[in-house]
Amino acid sequence: MSADPQLTTLRAALPVIAAGGYFNSGYTGPLCAPAHEAVVATSAREFGTGRMGAAARAIRDAVQGSARRRVARLLGAAEDEVALTHHTTDGMNVIAHGLDWRPGDNAVTTKVEHKGGLLPLGVLRDRRGVELRTVDWTPGEPQRELPRRLAAAIDGRTRLVVLSHVSYVDGGVLDLAPVIEAAHRHGAFVAVDGAQSAGVLPVDVRALDADAYAVSGQKWLCGPEGTGALYLHPRGLDRVAQTWVGWASVDTWELDGHFVPNPDVSRYEVGTRGLPQIAGFAAALSWHLEEVGTAWAAKRTADLAEEARQALTGRPGLTVLTPDDHTGLLTVRTEVSAETVVRRMAERGFTVRTIQGYDCVRACVGWFHTADEVAALTSALLDAAAPDAAALDAASSGTARPDTAGA
Repeated sequence: MSADPQLTTLRAALPVIAAGGYFNSGYTGPLCAPAHEAVVATSAREFGTGRMGAAARAIRDAVQGSARRRVARLLGAAEDEVALTHHTTDGMNVIAHGLDWRPGDNAVTTKVEHKGGLLPLGVLRDRRGVELRTVDWTPGEPQRELPRRLAAAIDGRTRLVVLSHVSYVDGGVLDLAPVIEAAHRHGAFVAVDGAQSAGVLPVDVRALDADAYAVSGQKWLCGPEGTGALYLHPRGLDRVAQTWVGWASVDTWELDGHFVPNPDVSRYEVGTRGLPQIAGFAAALSWHLEEVGTAWAAKRTADLAEEARQALTGRPGLTVLTPDDHTGLLTVRTEVSAETVVRRMAERGFTVRTIQGYDCVRACVGWFHTADEVAALTSALLDAAAPDAAALDAASSGTARPDTAGA
């Protein structure tokens, strides 16, 4: 355990980390105590005093406003530029389906995008005839090549560019500037998937000049599942139409179906959502901003992940795919199948995952881990990736295990 008193205090709010072996925050992170307490307290209040009436509405508005303000602070935006969503995928769909697509238009993305950004474009291709340009990219290639290839794929018929700030595949941090510049030069809209950056990478959407930036609450921000947010630059309000509309979307409405949308980005919110989850999201954001600190979390995460990357680089039978400029996602390819390595890691008490389509193993190192825990991870990974690991498994258990189990 680290002697750092700040780390000790923060880790106390993440009891699942103390249980050991959890390295999958890129999927869903540890729930922090402030978020858990806010969820429980809000649910208890609703249970005891109800969810209707002026007082309940005032509480709902205050909680949602608190979450929006904290997201805005996290991203360097204004509160009225933020809509609450259920996850990053919600935000990516709002943008993809809200743009005015015309015959001959194309959308540009990469072959290493998460499903939340890629699949809405697949729907546009199949239903609207949009040309989908997926830039070739193989994890392990020089990182500087990806923004160059993306920029080269953009032309005057490009309506939308979808890209991740941090790749969920290998943890590489994408240089967004040349891609955004090229997109705007051609009049294209840029939607950034920030699921793997929010909470672990300082983000200033104004400096990036991104048109939209979508985030999740349950990953590196240590909040509840079913929470997220969408930032939309003010210039995007006239370009992104409402696709799903409900009472939460409108300022006024008439019985004949006419309505006036909310004047800000909250027009993309649709209806009732779980207030306990939003309260937990707001609490997690507050904890991250006030107690953890994004800059501290980013540096510590990158430093620990780099220690692990260096420990694994050059080892026989294992190729590190994570580039020099990275966050906490550490991805390796092994001679043994990725599913087998993940299963062996689970047997050793470590939670990691495979990445579909790449036969690689991803471990997520966070600021909340200790150096000893990261060293134990790399040691276990080297053991699990060894071709003779099956024999070692059998020797330790007395029973041979087949190499066919799933992740």
